[in-house]
Amino acid sequence: MSPNKVVIYWVTLSFLFLIAGCNSSPDYSSNGERVPDNIRYNLHIRPILSDKCFACHGPDANKRQVGLRLDIAENAYKALDENPTAHALVPGDPMSSQVFLRISMEDPTRRMPPAESNLSLTAHEIKLIRKWIKQGSKYEPHWAFIAPEKPELPSVKDKKWVRNEIDNFTLLTD
Repeated sequence: MSPNKVVIYWVTLSFLFLIAGCNSSPDYSSNGERVPDNIRYNLHIRPILSDKCFACHGPDANKRQVGLRLDIAENAYKALDENPTAHALVPGDPMSSQVFLRISMEDPTRRMPPAESNLSLTAHEIKLIRKWIKQGSKYEPHWAFIAPEKPELPSVKDKKWVRNEIDNFTLLTD
């Protein structure tokens, strides 16, 4: 193959990859899992951080690495000890958030969690974290510390069947 044909081949291939990337929906991960419109810390993010990050960046001061604690919002938002101009989380800005940059790095020697931990984040988990940061990286208290709220009773088709409020939840709704 002539050198000109090789260049044309690579330029064409690069263009096709660029077009394919532009057409992919940001609301779906590569495995087809849908990324929700509204990311909630307790529902979507805390389980990821708990499983993959808190062992080194959580409540255990004896195991905590680089002074970074991700289980408390104030600690995650403050400047990093090792680099005072950087922050683990910058609400609304994933590209300035070291958490996002480190979990999405191509270089396996710098990517978090480290390879020796035998943990890794899926593409879906990375997209969830990115979107959560973009939406303001709002922390929520643990569900056990949130006072329950009485839900509104669902309307039902057969009002004669209902004998108490629980029946409204078990009978098919309108």
